[in-house]
Amino acid sequence: MPQYSRLSLPMILLGASLVAAALLTTASLGLPPWHGLAALPAAGLAWWLAGLWQELRLRRAAMEAAPWRAAIYGRDHGLVWQNGRGAGQALLEARPRLEQVLKAALWHLPPAEREAEISRRLILHECADGEAAELRDAAGHWMRECKRRLPGGAVASFAIDISYVGQGQAAPAESEARLRALLEAAPAGIWQIDAQGRTVYANTHLARLFGGAAPESLSASGLTLTPALPDPAHAEVPCGLSPGEREALLALPGRPALRLLVAVSPWVRSEGGAMGCVLSLLDMTPLEAAQERTGRPAERDPLTGLANRATFQAGLDAMARDPAGGILLVADLDHFKSANDRHGHGVGDALLVEAARRLREVVRPSDIVSRLGGDEFAILAPGALPDTAAALAGRVREALGPRLAIGGGELPLTACIGIACAPAHGAEGEALLRAADLALREAKAQGRNTAVLFEAGLRERSERRAELREAFAEAFAAGELELHLQPQQDTGRQEMVGAEALIRWNSRRLGRWISPGELIPAAGEAGLMPALDRFVLREAVRIIAGWGDRPDAPRVLGINISVTTLHDPAFAEEVAEVLALAGVAPHRLEIEIPEDLAIRDLPGVARTLAALRVVGVPLALDDFGGGHSGLPHVVRLPVQRLKLDRSIVAGLPDDPKSYAVLRATVALARSMGIEVIGEGVETQGQAFALRRAGCNIIQGFLVAQPMPVEELVPPLPEHGAGYGGQRLRASA
Repeated sequence: MPQYSRLSLPMILLGASLVAAALLTTASLGLPPWHGLAALPAAGLAWWLAGLWQELRLRRAAMEAAPWRAAIYGRDHGLVWQNGRGAGQALLEARPRLEQVLKAALWHLPPAEREAEISRRLILHECADGEAAELRDAAGHWMRECKRRLPGGAVASFAIDISYVGQGQAAPAESEARLRALLEAAPAGIWQIDAQGRTVYANTHLARLFGGAAPESLSASGLTLTPALPDPAHAEVPCGLSPGEREALLALPGRPALRLLVAVSPWVRSEGGAMGCVLSLLDMTPLEAAQERTGRPAERDPLTGLANRATFQAGLDAMARDPAGGILLVADLDHFKSANDRHGHGVGDALLVEAARRLREVVRPSDIVSRLGGDEFAILAPGALPDTAAALAGRVREALGPRLAIGGGELPLTACIGIACAPAHGAEGEALLRAADLALREAKAQGRNTAVLFEAGLRERSERRAELREAFAEAFAAGELELHLQPQQDTGRQEMVGAEALIRWNSRRLGRWISPGELIPAAGEAGLMPALDRFVLREAVRIIAGWGDRPDAPRVLGINISVTTLHDPAFAEEVAEVLALAGVAPHRLEIEIPEDLAIRDLPGVARTLAALRVVGVPLALDDFGGGHSGLPHVVRLPVQRLKLDRSIVAGLPDDPKSYAVLRATVALARSMGIEVIGEGVETQGQAFALRRAGCNIIQGFLVAQPMPVEELVPPLPEHGAGYGGQRLRASA
């Protein structure tokens, strides 16, 4: 309701007259005065309407006298109202749509530029969130325009002429303070420089873009502008800045890189003859958000701000067609899934954002950095020579190398990298990406934080792996898998105390025995590692059950279980069930876990390992000392035995360093109640050195090669054609 202070004297007199008239009328009719008071609501309504009319009249007068252009457009983009600084009453009476108004205002532009500018301004109109934008009208005046959406869907537009800023002209006294406030509140950076590129004026937003303080000059700003198209009308301009718009990259130490749209005003002379111009710096993020709101295809990944897969594909196809070629680099983060599972998606997202920031810092402004999906990134370097591929990969590895401090700890941020060069490795985008993916797969096979350049042999190996995967998928049903056993001997008592079960595959489709070095990767690539682990578990338990209490059989049979299966929280319960059904004591089955589990996936499998110990199954750490694990990591694992890696045993007995490592390992393991086994023992000298250091249990060719079950533990005569007389058959 209008305030009393806004009501004029005639309005007050009108209200009083209505009340008096109501009382006199009831008196003349002989009615009680309270009947007259019933007319007071009508008098109040009339009074309120008069006040509202007065307030609207004052507001309209204020808008007409304002120093800016004001207009209101309806939901259908039709012009509803404009003040006296608009284009005139005739335009309002015609009620044109916004598109018609823009076409009339931008008649001076070439058709293509005019359509592009109209589209840009329509996007800003749809956004209408109060953010200011710089526009230039047909007269060459720079306008600062703000738009705000009103209740009901209409849009109010306010624009003020700022063309005199930076041109040596003084702002009108009555508008200077208002203009300064508008520039300071603008969401774009406003930057006035002189002919030497030195800063004359900078608004608050520009200082925020540059980390809190405006740069002293253009050259010291760290701003990298894309080259402008040649313009004969501005062949020689100060600082090489010709008027117009272009993209720029702002990369400051310790801050995420920003991609900006920079508009450069014409260079003009002041009354004193000094040259100057104004740069308007706009962050591209609001524009991209507006494009998404208007239904236009997004070109950026919403999490990292990198180019998305669609943009990458377009750039890849263009680079493949370009005779100059270029370099494609595909990177896959190491340990990302483990970090995501352990710490949650928030930490995973932080890793992706930080990786994106670091990748942007090591490329040229013309290169394209993309997120292809998940934790996979790609870099397109058009025109780059193949000789520079290794250097680019090196910069990427160096940038990703430092660990990321997050959540009170540190996480690794390394990656495996595959590299392909156009046109040598592919004349089409799809072929080039396929080559880079093959190189990436080879890098993963070689280990973490590795880069591989594509070569023809990778394609042949990929075809062989595909054939192997297809054959392995048939191996279970065909009964081609079996377990061979390698005994473990106590050198002091000269007796067999245990054995390890090793998977063997005789493929009828391929016509040969497949080595474990081929079999295990094939199972992993086919997604069949859990099925293979469960086959080994059931076969091993069946073998132990067949031995019963025979004194010539191994007391313990060890099996290897992959990290993939150990991530399954139900695996320990499954082991207990298989043992119970077969009537096998848990202590007779040993589960060997990979040596790098302590630093790679321990948090993800800790619950499974603890549950296995509750079941009563002993655990052994396989290949200890051959990778990244050390005794401090062993403390974190509930293991009862360490199996020394072959690399330690191979140096015995002649290498003093290997023997020193052996003695230290055995001493510390014994202090923790952990038994040590020497693997890969092939000579008497190695066996003697192990025993001298306190390691009495050995496994290797010196004892025996892996052999079928019935050769290690021959069947008893009374069993006839029972267990020992039959070959092992695959069981699901």
